[in-house]
Amino acid sequence: MTVQRLSIAPEYVSFYAAGRRDVPIPTHMDRRGVLSSKDCILIPALYYYDGDTHVTFGPASEITEAGRPDFDGILNTPNKELILFDANEPQYAIATVAAERTRIRIWMDHPDEPEHIAIAWG
Repeated sequence: MTVQRLSIAPEYVSFYAAGRRDVPIPTHMDRRGVLSSKDCILIPALYYYDGDTHVTFGPASEITEAGRPDFDGILNTPNKELILFDANEPQYAIATVAAERTRIRIWMDHPDEPEHIAIAWG
């Protein structure tokens, strides 16, 4: 598997990781940062007018981040796919995963407005 490096500027200051596109997006009016459900992870991003958010996306065996992840959980991936998308962009990236439930770890350089994010699966 190959690590993908993306530069994105989501209009709504977040993007999502999910195993399919038609999932309810976890939201909370009083909480910021990474929000998750069993089917979707909402990941904050830098305000688009402040610049691009740089995302490293790949298997855990190839992502070498130091320290504890900001998020570590299990995501349903019923089609054995992991998709990154947002409200306007149907697909920033897609990866094939090994199982119908996948461990996801996320590291960010800021809890609410990260410029650099690493997303590892497996």
